[in-house]
Amino acid sequence: MIFFASYECFPDKKEQAQSFFANMSAEQIAAEVPPNVKLLARYHDVPNGTGITILETDDQEAMTAWTLGWATMCHFPIVKPMLDDDAARALIKQLEAGAGS
Repeated sequence: MIFFASYECFPDKKEQAQSFFANMSAEQIAAEVPPNVKLLARYHDVPNGTGITILETDDQEAMTAWTLGWATMCHFPIVKPMLDDDAARALIKQLEAGAGS
């Protein structure tokens, strides 16, 4: 499954979180996400200490563990499952077919 997650740094921890992230080594970034979670994208609104991530996983516990790794500096107010174009079209067609019966 693909998940959209937004993050917000706690106001009093924003500088600490940004400094920690900016100084992570390539190895730390590679090891940050559990092996069964794939980080597809991450975009940051640096001045406001917010951003989004797009993750792919079938292991909600691993994804939750990853978010908990940042829990002292930020929170994830929105985490929701997402569909790509093909899956969304297939689901809509299935729902339409069911509505006609």
